[in-house]
Amino acid sequence: MIVTESSLHSWRIIALRGKFIVRNIALIRGYFEQAEKTPLPKVAIDMSEVAQLDSSAITILVNFQRRIIQKDGLLVLFGMRSDIAEIFSIVGIDKMFRICTTREDFVTLYVSVER
Repeated sequence: MIVTESSLHSWRIIALRGKFIVRNIALIRGYFEQAEKTPLPKVAIDMSEVAQLDSSAITILVNFQRRIIQKDGLLVLFGMRSDIAEIFSIVGIDKMFRICTTREDFVTLYVSVER
């Protein structure tokens, strides 16, 4: 798993590449914990290069979402492959998250409106 971080205006973007599975959770958790330290965190997770995810990945995302909301922040997921989006839909958690199909959609819906 490779994790990179960038920013776009007031948004922190965490890009994940590879397998988002239990053995990689410690690495990802560190990035999430850093993001949570920001007052009113705005975090977008680029999942366009996530090849696989498991139940532990879903759990960490749900918990991260909960903590971001507690801080009056915002979490957006974007770029999910169709098979991963289908997993989110089957489990019913697609209703819990703000999800954009592409990075461009994310920028249009969330970044552009804050200027």
